[in-house]
Amino acid sequence: MEDIRDILRIPGREVMAVTKILAGVDLEKIDSKQCRDSDIITVMIHTRGFFLANIRCEMNHDMYRQILSGMYGGGMPPEEERALYINEYMNVVCGRIVSKVNTLTDSVSKLSVPEYFGENDPDYGRDEQAYHIMLVYRNGQGFVRFIIQFEFQQNGGDDV
Repeated sequence: MEDIRDILRIPGREVMAVTKILAGVDLEKIDSKQCRDSDIITVMIHTRGFFLANIRCEMNHDMYRQILSGMYGGGMPPEEERALYINEYMNVVCGRIVSKVNTLTDSVSKLSVPEYFGENDPDYGRDEQAYHIMLVYRNGQGFVRFIIQFEFQQNGGDDV
């Protein structure tokens, strides 16, 4: 397997690159203490295979509006379509992360369908044996935080 440090660098690069391309939002990396834990929108996605992960994306309403507006081409999509847009954002960001990990490790991992929780706070548990990454970014008053809990499946993900 490749050096774990190479794998750990992938999410940060891909979150920033995909957010810029997909939504036109430039992200600045910040410390996690610089963002609030209230009034956030949450989306989760899981992976299976060699790269076994729970990926949680949290953003405040300002970032939510920035991403939606950028993806929609300006303005806001209709209320009933907003969860679809945010789920697609999560799907593309995480798809790029998983694709890069798969290429680097010569393995196979796949994504679940994103789950939009809105302002509800899902409890997905914390595995103390797993690796944990927290990435926090800002643009203006908006912030987005990715919390990634992952491990490498010993059988190489043969069940994918």
